[in-house]
This record gives sequence, structure tokens and C-alpha cells, in this order.
Amino acid sequence: MTKENFSKTILSNGIKIISEHIDTVHSISLGFWILSGSKDESTKTNGITHLFEHLAFKSTKNRTAFQIGNDIESLGGSINAFTTKNTTCFYVRLMQEHIEQGIDVLSDLIMNPDFNDDDLEKEKSVVIEEIKDIEDTPGDIIFDFFSQQLFPNHPLGRSIQGTEESIKNLSKKDILDFIKDNYNSDNLIISAAGNIEHDNLVRLVKKYLDKFRIGKKIKKTPRITPVIDKIKTYERSIQQVHYITGRRIFPQSDPRRLQLAVLNLILSAGMSSRLFHNIREKYGFIYSIYSFHDFNIDQGVFGIYTATDVTKIDIVSDLIFNEFNNLIEEKITSQEFKKVKQQFKGGLVIGLESMSSRMNRLAKMEIFEKRLLPIDELLMIIEKITREDIQELAKYLFQRDKFITTIIKPKSN
Repeated sequence: MTKENFSKTILSNGIKIISEHIDTVHSISLGFWILSGSKDESTKTNGITHLFEHLAFKSTKNRTAFQIGNDIESLGGSINAFTTKNTTCFYVRLMQEHIEQGIDVLSDLIMNPDFNDDDLEKEKSVVIEEIKDIEDTPGDIIFDFFSQQLFPNHPLGRSIQGTEESIKNLSKKDILDFIKDNYNSDNLIISAAGNIEHDNLVRLVKKYLDKFRIGKKIKKTPRITPVIDKIKTYERSIQQVHYITGRRIFPQSDPRRLQLAVLNLILSAGMSSRLFHNIREKYGFIYSIYSFHDFNIDQGVFGIYTATDVTKIDIVSDLIFNEFNNLIEEKITSQEFKKVKQQFKGGLVIGLESMSSRMNRLAKMEIFEKRLLPIDELLMIIEKITREDIQELAKYLFQRDKFITTIIKPKSN
């Protein structure tokens, strides 16, 4: 493969700038990553990170809401944002010649927010409707219930969107204090991928973020406490049982994360995967079933989601744990192992054709791993994973006493 052209600069004010130059494209993907997410919120401020992500697009001291969108979209580009438990990212996709406009607009969003009370109340209403939409969708809300159960009384267990009560009670002062505490130079990573010259990127960042607030907030995430409830059941006016079983695991920095990605593919990668073939296809009890994993800075999560008829859930649960036991007791065959490794490597390489994927990858490597890992090195690490590694990981991962179960079932008559 072509050698990746990574560059990294740390400005005197603490802003980190990471880029990857790719001269075979004509576009760039540019992200401003704020190292603040819902895990940094209290019960009172739950949802404030996500709410401000919305409010940032209402207006700035230099632009109206229309101008924020138009200044990018009129150039054929796009602009958006998202919030996670760990970060908030504001990003643009543009032609390479318009990079300065992208930096100008994104800098304006994070440096000069200027929403009024009317904007705040309207956006609160929008977020509350988003919360209601999730609550009305059992396949979505069950993941919030699962997180609450897995991380009781902890920010990692709270919804990114917040609650209707917490959103209603947030004041303009709360949000301005939040911006002051979190939107500063030491909390900003700028990531860019595409046909971009790193020196020019650094020059433009200095030009537009020279007056960005300097500061560093010492964040004290509460200690993660033991699970209280091994099984929790909720009732809704629905037709199926929605089910998640899962557990806490290691964080993103653990080298076993790549082994886990392989194991996840064995369980849940398409129609030939074990969960799909051995449960859905063999018995016809379910429509959708998949395994998932997610990583935070301090802790990770692994789980299985499915939905089925109320009379079948105990059988399906037993079938899932049978699949776990099979991976513990028997090494995966060399043929299946070769297939999933190829799936993994192929997915990584194909993903690199997207500049947005590359931009995201750069930022996440910096945030979670503190190093930029070339794809060739990553592929070599994957190639060295053995069948014995997967069996050992299965023995660690599938300890049934570590699992919790979250269920949403139809209301009893």
C-alpha cells in the first residue's frame, strides 16, 4: 500500500493539528474535535454537551443560522456535528481550494456562539422531541437502559441526549459556563484528511484560532461503581421482546481491541456469521441479531442485541450463550478464521477511500491511543492474531457471571 503521509503539530496554546495528505483526491474532510462529551456532565447538566452542539448552529457573532450553512453549502460542501460520550465534533467536507472557508466557519462556531433566549427554548424543544423519538423506539431506548444498568449513577450510564427534565432545567448561564470550562485550546484537536498541505493548515489555524480561549480544565470522572441489577425488565406497548445482554470490558487503549474486532466479525458479520446463521437461519426465531462493542477512554462495552416473540426469548438467550461456549471450547477453524481476517482487513482498506473516515480515524488515534498508526502496521498486527488469541479472548469475555441483561417486553394484559 501507499505510505501514509501523516503530519502533527502542537501549537504553543495547546491546539493539536493532525493531517493526512492524499494527492489523488480533490477534496478535504476537516473536523474540530472538542474533548468534552456526556461523560463530563453531572446529573443536573445531563444533555448540555449535545444541546450546545445544536445551539452552535443557531448563530454566531458574525453569522446567522442561514449564513453558517450557506457559507459552506454554496461551495458544494457540507457541514454538521455530532456528540459522543467522549467528544463533540464539528466538521465540514469541501473542495481543497475552500479549506480557508471551512476553518473560518468552524472557528466561528466554537469561538463566537451568540444564541438568544428564544433560540435556547426552541432548541430545547427540538432536543426534547429527539428524546421522545428515542423513547418511542424500543430498539433505540433499550441501549440507554442497558447503559444505565451497566454504569449505575455514573455519567457513562446517562443518555447523550439528556432527559426531558434535565434539558428543560438548563439555563443560558449553565451553557455559557459549560462553554467557558470546555471550549478552550487544550481541549481542541483539529483533524484533516485529503488534498491538504499541513503547513498551510497550521497557518490557517493560527490565523483563525489565535484568540481561542487558553485553558485546561482538570476533569474528575467519578469512580465506576459495581453493577446493582443483573437483570432489569421494562414494559412497553409493543409486540416483541427487545433484549440486550452484555458486560463491561477493557478500554480502547487495550491491544486486545483488534482481537475483539475479529471476534465480533465471527459472531456478527453478515449472513454467514454465527449469530445470524446458527440462530436466525436455523430456527427462524428472530429477524435481527447482532453483537456490538463500544469503547470509552476508561472502559469498554460488549453486548448482543436481538428482538423476538415473548415466548422465544429464553430459548434465544440460551442459544446466544451456546455460541459463546462454542468459541470458548473449540478453536475457530482455519477456514473461518482466514475469512473473518480478510473481512476485517478489507473493511479497513475500503474505509480509507472515504476522506471522512480518514479524518475520524486520525482524531480517534490521537484521542485514544496517543499515536498515529499507519494502515500497513495495523494490517500486520491483525495478520499476527492467532486462533489461540481468539479462544483466550473468548474465555475472558464470555464469563456469564459478568453479564447483565436488559429487557423491554410487551405490557401484561
